[in-house]
Amino acid sequence: MVILLPLILMQQGWTIELYKYVNEDGVTVLDSRIPTRYVRSGYTILSSDGRVLEVVARALTKEEIIERDRLAALELKHRLEREEKEAADANLMRLYSIPEDVIRARDSKLATINGFIKATRTNLQRMVAQKRHFDALAADVERAGGTISQENIDSIQNAAERIEQTEQEISNKLLEIEQVKQAYARDLIRVKDLYGESHTRKSPPGDG
Repeated sequence: MVILLPLILMQQGWTIELYKYVNEDGVTVLDSRIPTRYVRSGYTILSSDGRVLEVVARALTKEEIIERDRLAALELKHRLEREEKEAADANLMRLYSIPEDVIRARDSKLATINGFIKATRTNLQRMVAQKRHFDALAADVERAGGTISQENIDSIQNAAERIEQTEQEISNKLLEIEQVKQAYARDLIRVKDLYGESHTRKSPPGDG
């Protein structure tokens, strides 16, 4: 009865799955079941008429898993970089119709920064003059043998702090000028690439 069971099942239209695997002796085995110890080595599932239903790959080694994950992470990194570059290019083409637009945008940005620096330097001069006034008052008191008031000391200290802060703001803006020039220079090169223009073409006035 047991021997005839597969035949009976086939006659009733049921599918019998067979497992093909290689044992420890290197011999290919075809059986209705696969011992657990061979599962990690991979196997093939066949139908009763010999058609391949599924191929189960062998389990990866620890080293292979590490390498697989490394390659996957590298591919993800490259894909994200490509997507970021494509998004940046799309943004450049949205902002600039021609390379000259980059020059105009750069010059407008620099004009705004330089305007801020000019106004801040004017304020700085007033602060310096005010501190000199407080210093002079304190010196007069000392020469007269008096004691400098706490109010005068606070005024001198506050003025010095405002001067230091303002000088730092100017320094930051001067650094920003160089950063803006470099950023727009990169944008100009890329925009020329996107619009098919040569980097060596004569640039408009103010380029550089």
